[in-house]
Amino acid sequence: MSSIYLLLSLLVCHYLADYCLTFPSLIRAKADGRRLLPILQHACVHGSLMGVCLFISGVEMGDALWLVGFEVATHFVIDVSKTLASLHFPILADRGRKPYWMAYGLDQLLHQVVVVMMWMWAG
Repeated sequence: MSSIYLLLSLLVCHYLADYCLTFPSLIRAKADGRRLLPILQHACVHGSLMGVCLFISGVEMGDALWLVGFEVATHFVIDVSKTLASLHFPILADRGRKPYWMAYGLDQLLHQVVVVMMWMWAG
């Protein structure tokens, strides 16, 4: 698989996992911040999808496994951090206020930086 196609595939995987394969349990977990298992499951969905892309692209198994672990760990930490920040600063949870969208954008930016790092490592 061409390098640019791998990057695009990883970005599509992120979109699918974050928006199309989001379960109600994850939404509830992010709202209350006490249940970490649904957030970990969500991170594992990300890692699984990206692992398939890495495998199809011919990335060596050791590198692919490392990258899947990196994706799962960073996605979990970023999502839990955003959830905890929203609990401590309620303005970050109010979709009608600019700080919510700034936090949301930062969350997505961090996830995209991770995707680009994975792509660079795999490339």
